[in-house]
Amino acid sequence: MSDDFRHACFRNRAADRGGFDELWPGAEDGENLRHDRSDAGQPPVRPNAVLRIEDGRTQRNSAVARPADPPPAGSGDAIMQHRSREWCSVLDHRSRFHLSHANAKKEDLHLSSVKRALVAYSMSSTHVQTTFDYLVAFKRFCGFDTDFVHVTHHAPVDFDFDSYDVVFHSYCARLCFDGYVSDSYRERLAAFRGVKVLAVQDEYDRTDTLKAAIKDLGFDIVLTCVPQDSLDYVYPRSEFPGVTFITVFTGYVPETLMAELPSPKPLAARPIFIGYRGRDIGGRYGRLGFDKFEIGRRMKELCDARGIATDIAMDEASRIYGTAWFDFIGDCRAMLGSESGSNVFDFDGSIEARFKEMAAANGGVSPSYADFLPIVVDRDGEIEMGQISPRVFECAMMRTPMVLFKGRYSDAIVPDQHYISLEKDFSNIDAVLERLNDLPALEAMTQRAFDHLVGSGLFTYQAFYAGVADAIGERLARKSRGRCGQAAVSMPPTAPVYRSGVIEEPATPVPLGSKGFRLRVDATEAAVYRRELDRLMGEFDHLRSIFASELDRSLGSCAGVFERVAQAAQMTIPPFFTQADCETTRLLADYDAETVLASQQRETARAAFEAVLPTGQEDASAEALRHMLQQEKDGYFHLIEWIRRLNEVYDADRLNLERAFYKRIAELGTTVLPGLSPKQRFSVRLLLLKLRFWAARRRALRAATRSPAIRRLLDISPGIVPLARRLARRLKLSGLT
Repeated sequence: MSDDFRHACFRNRAADRGGFDELWPGAEDGENLRHDRSDAGQPPVRPNAVLRIEDGRTQRNSAVARPADPPPAGSGDAIMQHRSREWCSVLDHRSRFHLSHANAKKEDLHLSSVKRALVAYSMSSTHVQTTFDYLVAFKRFCGFDTDFVHVTHHAPVDFDFDSYDVVFHSYCARLCFDGYVSDSYRERLAAFRGVKVLAVQDEYDRTDTLKAAIKDLGFDIVLTCVPQDSLDYVYPRSEFPGVTFITVFTGYVPETLMAELPSPKPLAARPIFIGYRGRDIGGRYGRLGFDKFEIGRRMKELCDARGIATDIAMDEASRIYGTAWFDFIGDCRAMLGSESGSNVFDFDGSIEARFKEMAAANGGVSPSYADFLPIVVDRDGEIEMGQISPRVFECAMMRTPMVLFKGRYSDAIVPDQHYISLEKDFSNIDAVLERLNDLPALEAMTQRAFDHLVGSGLFTYQAFYAGVADAIGERLARKSRGRCGQAAVSMPPTAPVYRSGVIEEPATPVPLGSKGFRLRVDATEAAVYRRELDRLMGEFDHLRSIFASELDRSLGSCAGVFERVAQAAQMTIPPFFTQADCETTRLLADYDAETVLASQQRETARAAFEAVLPTGQEDASAEALRHMLQQEKDGYFHLIEWIRRLNEVYDADRLNLERAFYKRIAELGTTVLPGLSPKQRFSVRLLLLKLRFWAARRRALRAATRSPAIRRLLDISPGIVPLARRLARRLKLSGLT
């Protein structure tokens, strides 16, 4: 193992229950400086050192810890102002460390010694502060020249990754869900020959699908939440030869954000006695999942009974994102929490399917923890996945005392020293509430938590990514890609392009947020409306052709009847109904005129969006896209209205033609017959009788087609099919469509 790797950050090794050893930067192998913190009034704390399993060998990596809860998906813009400030710092960092690389890249990409990395992520998740911090910290602390690309929601990634040395796939682009990560990105990643790193969370969801993706895409390093002693339970070594599994936390202390946060309020000045935000995820995730809901539900119930005001909520509408979340933490005298993760691994999706079946049988109401416990109780005890949550670090940053359910919390914090321990049966609730009124003791506890979790530097993103970068470096050296001997490769696009109804993803210097995601959602919606509009235009033209031929046939049939009457009566009968009398002809002329104008307007709106999108002006692009989307929507709904009107007008023309026809027949019977010879009168009467019979048959067939009883008979009686076919032929011969 290299010295650079050993000295990237602190490495901690457990000695015994009375203390721990620390290998400080600069110390040689075996020169462990021993510090027994129990002498200084500190309990034995053992940060969970990151371990690696590689080719069956267990190795220590760095003093980084293992993760917790994944953030929810969604969209929002609450933290854009903070992000702009943070990226000024990130880009300044990049300019200091990669200026020489930027100059060299202009001359020859492969002559550069600075490695390039591409981070794959999902724009739908960057509104969550923890997710955003995780992404930008990679660029800030890994030392790579880093770009970002959005890869979910069918995002088209149309460039090769050959210009990169590393692809880092973030946990927010979840591979356990089929179709969530775009196929085009998966194809590019599978063909990539560099180092592939996967950061994964919530591994208990459809684990087999995730494992298949790790194999199919060829990941070299997996940052997992699974403890090292349980890796074989989830990732058997025989299935993943050569893959390095590093146990990590789901989040760390974001150094840059620390500088942006306001000074913590004194505990006495905080308006919220106890605060909490959680969610009810039912019984599917076992006891750890249930704890997230139960600690809030039960605490609120007990505090309400004692007249203690709280701000506790577990519904989605009450969740808080961005820097507003830190404002909420800073207003609380105490914050509730529990271990993150789940012990219930749903390898094949059968548990999820059973959960949905029970919910459907219960009218859409999810089964409770008690109802679902018999299904997951055995699986819940097969592995221990309880982890420290990023919320613990956030509370430490804001000097907010923590009231947590008793647990291990990745062995990173100690009860009564860093947090107040709450029994899961709430048997010590009175003692907990009493301790929350001892402000001096709470202030001392928050200071200890801050010093240990934040001030020590052991749990920062800088420490975390130092170890990750070194693991990547070892893989890069082993792969020996030989980039210097290759022909020059093309650089990825740096601006989005709207082509064929989709926004082709570029490689960007920063992860984009909700505005960028909204652009892609609206662009996809506009493409859907356009495809449907094109389909409806084809349908309209098809109906137009059918109706025109039907009207021509009906007019020809009527003209043929009167020609026979004229021959029998040996007289001339003038036309009674022509194309000029049809409303359909006038409607089609109006449609043609409006379609030409509307098509021009849609093309103009589309061209305007295509022109402004590559400029990177999000607001201008959003406005142009809104206009384009509205044009496509208007065209779609207007065409539906045109089709409705075409059917109505055609039906009216058919009815008017039929009425005019019978009216002329009646007129012939009263005006023509008296002046004819007996032989002519007989021929005309016989012809008119046939016409009346045909008319009666047509009315009977029309009534039959509209009868609910006949329709039900056709549905339930297979033997009626031949009759239905004959009926259809009669309808066709009768001119009924």
